[in-house]
Amino acid sequence: MKILAVIIGRKSSKRLKNKHHLFIKKKKIINYTLDLVKNSKKFIRTIVSTDDKKIIRLIKKYPSFIPLERPSYLSKDTTKPIQVIRYVHHWYKKNYGEIDGIFVFQPTSPLRSKKTINKMINIFKKFNNKRSVVSVSPVSEHPEWMLSVKKNKIKPYITHESFIKRSQSCKKLYKINGLGYLLTLKDILYGSSLAPKNFIPSVCDSQFESIDIDTFEDLIKARVYIHFLKYFKKN
Repeated sequence: MKILAVIIGRKSSKRLKNKHHLFIKKKKIINYTLDLVKNSKKFIRTIVSTDDKKIIRLIKKYPSFIPLERPSYLSKDTTKPIQVIRYVHHWYKKNYGEIDGIFVFQPTSPLRSKKTINKMINIFKKFNNKRSVVSVSPVSEHPEWMLSVKKNKIKPYITHESFIKRSQSCKKLYKINGLGYLLTLKDILYGSSLAPKNFIPSVCDSQFESIDIDTFEDLIKARVYIHFLKYFKKN
C-alpha cells in the first residue's frame, strides 16, 4: 500500500502570527510533526507543501522530505486545503507515479501520537483504501446546553427542555480534531474538503493530543501539557 504523507503549512496566519515557528519546550511547533513523520515507516514519501521560506530552509535538515513550494494562487486566505492536496497529488503522480492515498498533516497539532497515525492507517487498510479516514474527538460541551444571543436576548440553541437533561443523557457527539486526514484518490480528485462525505471516523479520546494550536490560549495549553507530561513520567 502506497500512502504519501503531505505536511501543509501556509505562511500567513491571522490569529496567531508565525505559529509554525513558535516554540513548545525549545522546539518549533512544526518540528513536532516533521519529527513524527520522519520516524514513521508507514509512508512511501513525505512532501511539505508551503509558501513559507523559513519552512523550506528548515526542510533541509530532513533530507528524505520533498519541499514543494506552493504557488501564490494556492496561498490565499480563501484557498481550501483540498485544493492544495489535489495540486500535490498531480505533481507527485507526474514525477513519481500513482499512490493509494494521501495522509494530510497540519503542523498545528504537535501533540499527535504514532498510535493515532497507525490506527488511521489500519482503518484505511480495513476498507481496502476505498474510504477516507478522518480523526475525530468527543465533544465535551453539549450543544443541547448552548445558547444563541440575538438583540440582547438569550435563546436556547435547541429547546428549553434540553437544559433539564443530565450530561449522561445528552447525545454523544464528535468533532473533527485536525490530527489527520487520510484521503482516497477519489476524494482527492473530486472531494470539496479534507472531510469528505461518508468518511470513516477514527476516534481519539485524548483531549491533550487533540489540541489544535490556532490561538495564543491553545499554545499555552500545549506548553503546560508538555511540561506536566515530563513531570509525571519522572514520577
